[in-house]
Amino acid sequence: MLKGRNVNSMTTREALQKASRFLQAENIEDALFLAEYALRHALGWDRTTLFARMNEPLSADTWACVEAIIRRRAAGEPMQYITGEQEFYGLTFEVNPDVLIPRPETELLVEEVLKQARQMWFNKSVLHVADIGTGSGAIVVTLAVEGEENWAYTAVDIAQASLDTARRNAERHGVASRINFVQGDLLVPLLDGGRRVDILVSNPPYIPSFDVTQLDTQVKDHEPLRALDGGEDGFDFYRRMVRELPHVLAERAIVGWEVGIHQADTVQAWLVDTGLFDRVYIVDDLAGIGRHVIGIKL
Repeated sequence: MLKGRNVNSMTTREALQKASRFLQAENIEDALFLAEYALRHALGWDRTTLFARMNEPLSADTWACVEAIIRRRAAGEPMQYITGEQEFYGLTFEVNPDVLIPRPETELLVEEVLKQARQMWFNKSVLHVADIGTGSGAIVVTLAVEGEENWAYTAVDIAQASLDTARRNAERHGVASRINFVQGDLLVPLLDGGRRVDILVSNPPYIPSFDVTQLDTQVKDHEPLRALDGGEDGFDFYRRMVRELPHVLAERAIVGWEVGIHQADTVQAWLVDTGLFDRVYIVDDLAGIGRHVIGIKL
C-alpha cells in the first residue's frame, strides 16, 4: 500500500492528494487530473459530487480500488483501458485493448461531416453512411446519435473483437438497430455488397511503421498495432481507399478522413486527382495541424 496516513482515517481530499503525489513521483503527466479521475471512477461520482464531498471519509475498499488504478497507470497502462471508458463527443464509450482509444481531434471530423451533410441533404433524405475501420465505434455511433433517424449505417472493421466492442457501444446509446456491423478489409464489404454510400468516413491507421516503434510506451505497448501502423510511409490505407472510391460512392457524397501530421496535403491531392469531387479541403485540429481531409461530391 502507498505509504502515508492510515486509510481508515483518510478523507476524500487526503486520498486525492496522496494519489496525486504518488503519480507525480512516478513522473506521470497530469497527475492531479488522473488522481481525480481515479477517485471519481472508484466512487462512481461526477466531478461536482467529488468536490462537494471532499471532507467525507474514504472506505478502505475504495482506496484499494484507487490504489490499483494509479499503480497500473504508473506502470504505463492508459487510464482509459484501466477504467474501460473514454468520453467522445459528450458520450461515454467502452474501450479495451482491442480498440484504439478515441482522440479528441476525431470529434472535429464528426462535427464537420454532420455540418456538410445537413447542408447537402437539408430535406432529411435517406442516407447510407459507412465508417471504415470503426474500432470502438466512436465515429459511427456518434453520427447515429447526432444524425437523422432515417440514416442507415455500416460499420466495417477487420477485427471481430473491435466490432463486438462497437456493437456494445451502439447498444449502450440506443442506435444498434440502425448500424450494420460487418467484418472485412477496408472497402471490400462495400464493393462486395454493391451498395453505394452517401457518406464515407474513416480514421485509418496512418503512422509510418518506423514511427510506431518510437511512440510513447503508453501507446505502442497497449493500443492495437493494427490500428496504428499505416505502412512504410503511413499512406497504405489511403492509397487503397482512393483507388476504390469510384466504385462505392453515390452520385452525391461526402468523404471524411482523419490523417496524420504532414499527410493532409498529400491525401487532399490524391482525392482531387480522382476527379470525383467538386471540392476537397483540409480541416485543422485545435493545434493548427491539418488533421482531416473532406471531399464533397455534388
